[in-house]
Amino acid sequence: MKIAILGGTGNIGKGFALRWGQIHEVIVGSRDKDRAAEAAAEYTAFLKERSLPSSIRGDENKAAAEAAEIVVIAIRYDQIQSVLEHIKPVLRKGQIILSVVVPMIKDRCYLNMGTEPIIIDADPEYNADYFCYAVPKAGSAAKEIQALLPPGIDLVASFHNVSAKRLEDFDKEMDLDIAVCGNNKQTKDAVMQLVRDIPGLKPVDVGPLEAAALTEPITPLLLNVAKMNKELRHAGIKFV
Repeated sequence: MKIAILGGTGNIGKGFALRWGQIHEVIVGSRDKDRAAEAAAEYTAFLKERSLPSSIRGDENKAAAEAAEIVVIAIRYDQIQSVLEHIKPVLRKGQIILSVVVPMIKDRCYLNMGTEPIIIDADPEYNADYFCYAVPKAGSAAKEIQALLPPGIDLVASFHNVSAKRLEDFDKEMDLDIAVCGNNKQTKDAVMQLVRDIPGLKPVDVGPLEAAALTEPITPLLLNVAKMNKELRHAGIKFV
């Protein structure tokens, strides 16, 4: 499987590359081709130091997306429009787009009541680094991404409840459930297999793409749990 990770030089992108690069062909994507190549070389060296197989290379975002069967969108929320417009000409029917994007903001909470977002200020002394889910007008980042994709390309949203640091940490075992949502069973099954490809992760089908409005906010929740509870620095979720 050829997997392009757009935003592959970031924390969560690094974790995906290290995990999937052992069994799949991974293309680290970035706006800067040289930066992507440097990151790919770093990840390859990390795996080789541990005597693990590696198939990771770097490329510019559009070239990475064109070469891949699965395109992982692991960028900041505010980059969605520009990145999708950039890669859209090379996307083709049959590709799977996987969104792990979460709109977040520190210090202030955003509520969307159907018109304009309402900003709620948090206590600046106690909640200095408190994360809030910035609710997009479409309801979720996944729904906004879907609207930007050409016809015939399926979108799946997942991996909102795993820490980037947990993915990078090869010294500790994981035992987490990963929520997966999407409208096409076949493409959702393909992403669920990618979840299983990472030791210690179990996929859980949580419904159609609309469920991303419920799963995306899990990311800021877990970040806040980690901040408020030192013993849960890399908190995750199990469905029991």
